[in-house]
Amino acid sequence: SSPRRASACCAAASRRRAPAAGPPAPAAAPAAKPAAPAAAIAPDAPPQDVAAAAEEPLWVEVWRSRRIEIALLVAGLATLAAVLVFQDWLAHKPTLLWYVRRGFLLYTLLFIGWYALAQLSIVHVFTFVHAVMRAFHWETFLIDPMIFILWGFVALTLLLWGRGVYCGWLCPFGALQELVNHGAQRLGVRQLEFPDVVHERLWAVKYLILILLFGVSLQSTLEMVRYAEVEPFKTAITLRFQREWPFVLYAGGLVLVSLVNRKFFCKYLCPLGAALAIPGRFRVFDWWLRRRRECGRPCQTCARECEVRAIRPTGEINANECHYCLDCQVTYYNDAKCMPLVERRTRHERAARAREVVRAMEPHAGGQTPGGGGERRLPPDGH
Repeated sequence: SSPRRASACCAAASRRRAPAAGPPAPAAAPAAKPAAPAAAIAPDAPPQDVAAAAEEPLWVEVWRSRRIEIALLVAGLATLAAVLVFQDWLAHKPTLLWYVRRGFLLYTLLFIGWYALAQLSIVHVFTFVHAVMRAFHWETFLIDPMIFILWGFVALTLLLWGRGVYCGWLCPFGALQELVNHGAQRLGVRQLEFPDVVHERLWAVKYLILILLFGVSLQSTLEMVRYAEVEPFKTAITLRFQREWPFVLYAGGLVLVSLVNRKFFCKYLCPLGAALAIPGRFRVFDWWLRRRRECGRPCQTCARECEVRAIRPTGEINANECHYCLDCQVTYYNDAKCMPLVERRTRHERAARAREVVRAMEPHAGGQTPGGGGERRLPPDGH
C-alpha cells in the first residue's frame, strides 16, 4: 500500500544518513615521537637499526652532533680542576698563574660564552627547582649538553670550594668584566670603590633580587623570565649585544662600570651569584684558601689587595663573596708582601749578616772575640 511504501522509503533514507554499525572509532593516537634525522640512519641500514634510530631520544642526537664542543668543554673543565687541585704549587709561581688565569678567562668568554652559548642563568636555577617540585624529567635538562655538563661541574665545585669557582672562572659575563677591568688598570684608569659600610650593605641587593624573582616564579614562569633580564647575560653573551637598544644600553653600561669598579654587577646585583652562595655554605672543605694567624691582626695586605673585597678587616675570607681568583694565595707565599714572611726573612737576613761579620773578624782576632773570652757562637737568629 501507499503508506507502507512511504514507510519503507523513510527507513532507507535513514539508513543512508546513519553511519554503518560497528565498533566505536578509536581515539586519536598520540603524536608520534620525532624521528631521528635522516642523516643519522644509513640508507642500507638493517630494519632493526632503523627502528632503533627512530625511537632514539632527541637529546642523544643533540649530544652526538655537538661532540666536538663537548670535548673542548670537558678539556677546559679538566684544566680548571687541575688548577684548583694544584693551586698551592701555582701560587708559588705568580707569573705562571697570571697567564693561566687570563688565558682561562679568555677561554670562558670566547668559547663557553660567545661560541657555545653556555652562560648559566638564574632561569636555570628556578627551572630546576620547579621541576623538582612538580614533574622532574632528565630529558628537560639533557637537551643542551653544554649547559648540563657545566651545571654538573658547578654542583661539584660548590660542594668542595663554594661559589667562587664558577663566579671567578666559568661565568662568561664575569670574565668579560674582569678582562675589561684588567685592561683599564693597565691603562692607568683610576679605580673607584665604595666605603666599607656602603660596600657591605650593597652585598644584600643581589639577595633581595633573588627573593623577588623567586616570588614571581611561583606565580608565573614567563613573568620570571621577563624580570630575569636584570641579568645582562642574554644581551651581552647569548645575543652578543645584537638586540634592541634599551637592553644593549643596560648591558653596556654595566661593562663600562666595570672599568672603574671590578665586577660591579657580580658583587652587588647578580641573582645567580646569590643563589650559588646558598648551597656554597655547605661546602665540605674550608682549608683550600690558606690563612695565617696574623691575617687581619695586624696584617691587612690581602684585605687591601682583594679586588672584590671579600676579605674582612679581621682577616677572614667571606666565602659567600669570594671569587677564588687566588690572589691572596700568591700573597700568602710571597716573602716580600706577606708580613709574617717578611719578618721571618728579615730575621734570617740579619742573622746571616751577623755571621758574616763574625767570620770576617776571626782572622784579625786570632779566632778570639774582641773581649778575649774565647769564641762565642751566635744563635741562629743572630741575637
